[in-house]
Amino acid sequence: MAPSSPRRGLDGDATSGGGSSAAREKDRPRSFDEKTRSACWRKAAVVMGRHPERWRQDAAGNVVCRRFWSCHGCLCYEYDHIVPFSKGGESTVDNCQILQTRVNRSKSNKAWIEQAEMQGFSCDIKFTDKELDVIEMAVYGDVIRPGKQCRCRTIAEMLGKVKSKNHMAACELPYNDAS
Repeated sequence: MAPSSPRRGLDGDATSGGGSSAAREKDRPRSFDEKTRSACWRKAAVVMGRHPERWRQDAAGNVVCRRFWSCHGCLCYEYDHIVPFSKGGESTVDNCQILQTRVNRSKSNKAWIEQAEMQGFSCDIKFTDKELDVIEMAVYGDVIRPGKQCRCRTIAEMLGKVKSKNHMAACELPYNDAS
C-alpha cells in the first residue's frame, strides 16, 4: 500500500492523512515547563516582609508557599492558564498565573474571572506573621525575613552536646507573647 500523500489542513499547513490534530497537540503542551513555572512564580506579587523565593500572593491575594505546589491546603497553589487550555490558551508565561489550589479548581475553565469572584473561592483561613514563621521553619528549617533570620537548632544543639558553627542564630519558636 502506498503512503498517503500530504494534504492541506484547515490552517493551510501540509499534513499527512489524519494526524494533524495529534501533531498540533504535541506542539502545544498542556502543562507549564520548569522555566515557565519559575517565570510565573517571579511575576506573582511578593508578600511584604517574606522571602520572595518562598512566599508569593496569587491573583486573588492569597498567600502561598512555593513548597506547597499541587496540594490542597490553604497555602497550596497551582499554575493556572489565565485563558484556559481548553479554550485555546497556551502554556506560556504571559498566560500563566499562580492560584491557590481551591481557587484554581473553582475557576475551572473560565477565562478572565474577576478578582472579587476568585476571592470568594479562597480559603477562609488567614495566617498571622508568627504562624507563617512557624510554617516556614517547619518547611525550610529556617526563617528568612528582612531583619529577622534564624534557623532550626539541631537535636544535638538542643541537648547541649554540640555548638553550631552556623553563623545564623537559632530561632526561638514558638514565640513568647512578649515578642
